Amino acid sequence: MMTVRTTVALTLGAFVAAVTVGARAEAQASNYPSMQVPTASTRDYTAAVSSGAGTAALFQWREEWVPRRHWQLDAGLVDRKGSDNLSLFVGGGIGQELTRARGDQPLDVLFTAGAGAAFGGGSTLLRIPVGVSIGHTFALDEGIAITPYVHPRASIDLASSGGRDNGSQSEVSLNFDLGVNIQVNKQFAVRAGAAFTGSEVAGAQDSFAIGFNWTPAPLARR
Repeated sequence: MMTVRTTVALTLGAFVAAVTVGARAEAQASNYPSMQVPTASTRDYTAAVSSGAGTAALFQWREEWVPRRHWQLDAGLVDRKGSDNLSLFVGGGIGQELTRARGDQPLDVLFTAGAGAAFGGGSTLLRIPVGVSIGHTFALDEGIAITPYVHPRASIDLASSGGRDNGSQSEVSLNFDLGVNIQVNKQFAVRAGAAFTGSEVAGAQDSFAIGFNWTPAPLARR
């Protein structure tokens, strides 16, 4: 009989395999998954690695603003294949709980809005997404919980480039993430997500990320 920890490991492994097959290898790291579970945070930090056109390091900080609402800061660097330059991406946003799972309905729903920009190679990419993260937490034994979620959003995408190819592009796109959060205990979780984009600005592609989430002990949810 499989233990809970074995079940969690197999679940994460299956998720990683599925989204890795689905995501294209040339994915742009600036189009990274939101890594946003469908509940507001008191305070948490996420460190993740995103794969795609290069290898990206991503850091996220979420902090409670008022009860059931948080603000968020994203920052990271990507080393793109075929380029000698590192690209920087930064972003910020808010999350507001719309509803929590209860007896008559099983879903947590979080409204999200923000803005992010990527800089590098003489070009700039700006995204302004608005959406909702929707999911449900399944509590297991030994304090472990699994939260699968989907995060659809509409985005205004703007891109500009300098040099000889100076120009700009803009469009409104529809995008969504598939993600999973595996809560090992009240403080630590493994979080993974795949971002599927409908944008064609600056050759936007799908992407995948996996990382670790930490909530300081005094602020861990009870």
